[in-house]
Amino acid sequence: MPIWLTVNSRSGVPMYVQIVEQVKHALEVGTLQPGEQLPTVRRLASDLTIAPNTIVKAYNDLQTMGLIESRPGAGTVVVADLNGSLRAQQVEALFGRLEALVRDAAGLGLDPTELEARFRAEIARFYREKEVEGER
Repeated sequence: MPIWLTVNSRSGVPMYVQIVEQVKHALEVGTLQPGEQLPTVRRLASDLTIAPNTIVKAYNDLQTMGLIESRPGAGTVVVADLNGSLRAQQVEALFGRLEALVRDAAGLGLDPTELEARFRAEIARFYREKEVEGER
């Protein structure tokens, strides 16, 4: 399962919508690139422990949006490229969220050293997981 894709059955947001939004976000930030293959419906349903019909609905919505397409013999492939100016906007939005996070941490009286240590730990964990995912 891609490390960038998770679903929360308790969020109140339908799981297929969560998948659609996360695939769109992965395209926006460059985690997914045109030509990349998405997991099969069966594999993703198994990895996320949800019904295959949920994946089918998400993939159908993404295909309707022109972001992915099913190709005989090749599976489901990313066809849209959302990089460029949209990517620049996403990077700015990310740094805005980081600024808000730091401001909130300061408001809660968190020690800057502790915040930095947690941030570095999350960076290390994520990039290590990403590296392992790339080896598969």
